[in-house]
Amino acid sequence: MARLPTSGSSSTTPCREESDLRRVLSEPCPKTTFNNAFVHEYYLTLASLIGDWLSEQARLETSPVKNALLTTAKNLSAASALLSGLETGVRSNIEKAVTSRVQNLMALNPTIGSLESARERLCSFKRDADGISHACLIAAFDLPSGPDKRGRKTKDWYHFFTALLLSIAEKASIKPTLYKDREAGLEPLKGWLLDAARELETFLPRQMRSPSDVARYKRLERSKANLAKAGRQNSPSR
Repeated sequence: MARLPTSGSSSTTPCREESDLRRVLSEPCPKTTFNNAFVHEYYLTLASLIGDWLSEQARLETSPVKNALLTTAKNLSAASALLSGLETGVRSNIEKAVTSRVQNLMALNPTIGSLESARERLCSFKRDADGISHACLIAAFDLPSGPDKRGRKTKDWYHFFTALLLSIAEKASIKPTLYKDREAGLEPLKGWLLDAARELETFLPRQMRSPSDVARYKRLERSKANLAKAGRQNSPSR
């Protein structure tokens, strides 16, 4: 289902306090003390990630928007036709009766004051209604119509989350490992990235958190590959 594009950027408060972040960072980075500026920067990054994720979730599907625009166009066009009963050309008895009665009642309004002024108001409304109706039609058919790969887009934020973890590892001079220990039995998934992600995800809404270590590992693995590919594409050509 196609959806309207997001506009602008937003942020919201993470699920834990900023003061908690310093303590949480000490788990994967026990030998590093992060100053207030770095902790605040990381906290704002988490807030921005949550805001972007919420914006993506709130995107409207185009179908109801298109239907509303088409209905508005139809209603405005119908109103314009009904209020054209006093114009030249072939007019139905209903159009003549509706326009005449509306014009007479408008003329009784002290702010309008006469049949001539009422007629001018009706003509002005008709022109505006026709123009807005046409604009609604264009807007309706200008909406995205192709299928939206929304499932993939909702996971794109994890690339930025992984980039945050990598920046923390770099600051702490830690190798951001992620690997499978084939001899570890029931818990073969290992690495600093996995441990750090598990800790930092506690600042995210539950809907954003990985449901399991397996899912978390796959997200990290995919995001690392994506970031590496982006780095190669952005590096100067030899």
